Amino acid sequence: MFDRKTFVEINIKNYIHNLELIKQRTKSNIIPVLKADGYGHGAVPLAKAAYNYGVDFIAVAFLGEGIEIRKNGINIETLVFNYATPKSIEDNIEGYIYTLGSLNQLKELIDYFGKNISKIKFHLNINTGMNRMGINPEEIDDIIKLTKEYNINIHGAYSHFATADNLDNFVKEQYEKFISAVKYIENSNISIPIKHICNSAASLYFPEYALDYVRPGIATYGLQPSDIKAEKGLKPVLTWKSTVARVGILKSGESVSYGRTYFTKKDIPIATIPVGYADGYFRQLSNKGYVLIHGKKCNIIGRVCMDQFVVETTQIPNVKIGEDVVLIGQQDENFISAEELANLSRTINYDITSKITKRVPRIYIEEE
Repeated sequence: MFDRKTFVEINIKNYIHNLELIKQRTKSNIIPVLKADGYGHGAVPLAKAAYNYGVDFIAVAFLGEGIEIRKNGINIETLVFNYATPKSIEDNIEGYIYTLGSLNQLKELIDYFGKNISKIKFHLNINTGMNRMGINPEEIDDIIKLTKEYNINIHGAYSHFATADNLDNFVKEQYEKFISAVKYIENSNISIPIKHICNSAASLYFPEYALDYVRPGIATYGLQPSDIKAEKGLKPVLTWKSTVARVGILKSGESVSYGRTYFTKKDIPIATIPVGYADGYFRQLSNKGYVLIHGKKCNIIGRVCMDQFVVETTQIPNVKIGEDVVLIGQQDENFISAEELANLSRTINYDITSKITKRVPRIYIEEE
């Protein structure tokens, strides 16, 4: 499993620290978002940690993600954000809360379940401007009518901010639309016990919009939810480590790796790292990225390959095979963040961690 000394460390205490930070900031209950295998951190162990911390329920993107968590013995109620077929819902009613995101979806479910639909818990997803999913304003009256007729179990309602990470005024506009829609439904004698709208950025930067629950994802992993304003209290949960697999000298005028995209003008020491894009280390980091060896940044030279890349080690004397390398995280006084790699790759931090493949083992630690 650790044949190439390459692995990801997941710090459980830092994960709980981030949950607690968000809880204290918002004064609300938390629904940790554990979709995409916990953004690459491992949904099952973190679901267990969240359950032990005391959260009421968690959220996933798709039903299959929730099934995987419960299959591993974590019997925590799970909100499913996205569409699930009526048959799959029928097979998985207990322990799940399903999203109602359109009138047509509700009609499909009524056609399938009839009056038995009352056995299923639902959260209404109300479209307030994201325009990706959610019940549109013109659908609400029909939703109300069918909810009463078929005794639909509305456990909660939510919406999703489109620009909370931009810290702009559209957040307020969406919030007000959501509150207005919820009040309209409740004034029709339909109870909505739980309301939530705040994602990570809104939880940290617009805590005044926190309702019964907040729904953070990226911030729970200690990653920044906005490029505009950093939250210094977050603690990164993930560290990616590897090792030096080969050392050598690249002679003056020689190239390295595929395509000969890098030539050296003088003799330089180099080290090969046994990690590549098949592990989720982005090929876009070719000739841009860097790693830490002996606590110092060593630049990637040449292209990142499927299984390896090469770094220059000029500033470090006597690098040896088997020495530790950090791709994301801290070594001595230096730190490489997922945000740095995202900027270099012209993507976002979500993309960096969620792309780390199963080929890289995860180790879960309790230490700070």
